[in-house]
Amino acid sequence: MLIDDQSKTVQALSRPEAYGLKGKKVEVRESNISTVFLAGDKAYKLKRGVKYPYVDYSTLEKRRDACEKELLICRGTAPGLCVGVETVVLDKGGKIKIGSQATDKNAEIIDYLLVMNRFDEADLFENLAEAGRLDRFEMMDLAEKMVELHKNAEVFKHRGGAAMIRGRILENDELMRCFVPEIFDPDDIDALKADALEALEKYAPLLDERKAEGKVRWCHGDVHFHNIVMLNGKPALFDPVEFNDELTHIDILYDLAFLLMDMEIRGLRRLSSILFNHYMAYSADWEGVPALPLFLSCRAAVNAYVYAQRSSETKDKELSERLAKQAYEYLVTARRFLNPPPPVLVACGGLSGSGKSRIGRELAPFIGSPPGAVILRDDVLRKNMLGVDPDDSLGEEAYTPENEAKVFELLCTECRRVLATGQSVVADALFHDENQRKAIEALAEQAGVEFRGFWVDAPLEIRKERVASRKRNPSDVKTAAVLEKQLDIDVGNITWDKVDTSGDRLATLAYVRSLLAEKKQGNK
Repeated sequence: MLIDDQSKTVQALSRPEAYGLKGKKVEVRESNISTVFLAGDKAYKLKRGVKYPYVDYSTLEKRRDACEKELLICRGTAPGLCVGVETVVLDKGGKIKIGSQATDKNAEIIDYLLVMNRFDEADLFENLAEAGRLDRFEMMDLAEKMVELHKNAEVFKHRGGAAMIRGRILENDELMRCFVPEIFDPDDIDALKADALEALEKYAPLLDERKAEGKVRWCHGDVHFHNIVMLNGKPALFDPVEFNDELTHIDILYDLAFLLMDMEIRGLRRLSSILFNHYMAYSADWEGVPALPLFLSCRAAVNAYVYAQRSSETKDKELSERLAKQAYEYLVTARRFLNPPPPVLVACGGLSGSGKSRIGRELAPFIGSPPGAVILRDDVLRKNMLGVDPDDSLGEEAYTPENEAKVFELLCTECRRVLATGQSVVADALFHDENQRKAIEALAEQAGVEFRGFWVDAPLEIRKERVASRKRNPSDVKTAAVLEKQLDIDVGNITWDKVDTSGDRLATLAYVRSLLAEKKQGNK
């Protein structure tokens, strides 16, 4: 609800004279809680004088405090982007302008603006994605940025947990009902609430355990592709939630879930899968995976309400209808997150350089529920177990038979944990030992899930070229000399589907996907 009328301020700030500019157009961008003015080489963000259940900008003082807080936050998430807080003044001649352009030192302060350095909007992640300019390495950079922010964030043990998610479920339910029957069907809202509360009951102990372990931290709170920009070749997160601590003092995976949900809605499942699995590799937060579907659902439900609200407020009929359609899509997606397909365990084995990890990575988005199968890779789990980053190198002393047995046991343990939640898994390991292949097959049978094994191979010379050219790869096999130590390995009888990766990459992936499809057809 609009409390403080800023129409004259918006009208004035939409003109270049307010900034001391001549002959330059001011571009305006609006959301439900802010208006941004693009003037010259700066962007000026005005908090709208609104009051909703989740945000209150209804007074001048609250908008000033919000600008100052956002400036402080952005210095950590997007260094160099936000530069200060500017006043908006009304001079004795009745003109509204930014404070730095006022000659009247006694001009009345009527509002505040967050000032940012302007960037090329083509570098927003939503536009980079639309242009096809995002791929694996950009997602890896973004995942590492998120891990860094979460790792260094302040811990809040008095917030979060099951109580917070319960509150979010009930609030989402209440707010969506404000738009029945114009946008939402009450039966859909009823079904979502029932499914969400059922999931909460199942995972409440896990959520409270994560709270006790310090997994509830200060987070951005609104991470999606419209709030991420490429600055100096690296992703920067801006426009954080500064107006409500309940929306930022949250579980770190709940923070990540907003981004994954946004990417799912945009049809970016492959990139979402890469981002998610790289985040997990660096955070080693495997215990939190069971809560992800509930987190994703809650995030989608929040957007269902927000888009419905925007639809009801706009006077543009065509835009209103489009926003209403998007709101309903978010509601349907929120339900879908809580009703995943049956889980599947896919094992990708093969000697180093065979291409098994690439096959696993590219298959994962097409397996199971969003953001795709959880990739459990022995190289990553080994380094998680030893407390080093996936990119760090380990010496030969780390590869003792005892350690390798522990790594395989850890792989099996995490497979069981993830599969038990209904999430699919890609197990990526050498699987050079016939007993290990039998063990992972038995694990799938015991878990009551479909299994498919792929033995991936390529000629030795191609494998040598691959390991020598590896970049940002957790494997410690990066030279031909190390690779040659595997030549004497007796892999025994291979019963899994054999995949030769020496040919065209896309054709190989299409072939493997066809094998998976055949298996699914056979199980019907």
